Parts: sequence; structure tokens; C-alpha cells
Amino acid sequence: MNCPVCGAEMEKGFIQAGQRMAWVKKKHKISLLPKKGELILGNNVLLGLCIDAYICKTCRKIVIDYSGADYEEG
Repeated sequence: MNCPVCGAEMEKGFIQAGQRMAWVKKKHKISLLPKKGELILGNNVLLGLCIDAYICKTCRKIVIDYSGADYEEG
């Protein structure tokens, strides 16, 4: 995959988190239910989270592919 910012080749890997990961419009405490327009990318207290991602080490950007992840929209 090529970086959408600089065009360099990106390296495939994963984003890992301990219990919960969310995309939010404004910083706040992550709640059990996402607010309107927000996205909980996973919620696994026992196993943690692992989501496919690509990293560009040239411009230091990461692209996350959450198509295979369990997610919940607000």
C-alpha cells in the first residue's frame, strides 16, 4: 500500500491496545456507549485489541483498516 500523504511504500502491521480503542471527534473519557458520530473500534477486556494498520516511516502516518474489526457506531 502506498501512503496517501507522501506516496511512499507503507509497511503492514497492527495497532494493539489493552482493552478499548475509539475514534472520537473531541477528547473525553471513553464510555460504554459511543456518542453520535463516534466509533468504538473494539472492546475486549480479556484479550485486548489488534487491528490491521499500515505505517509510513517517511512521513510518520498510520492508516488503520478496521474492516475486519468488531466495531460499534454511535
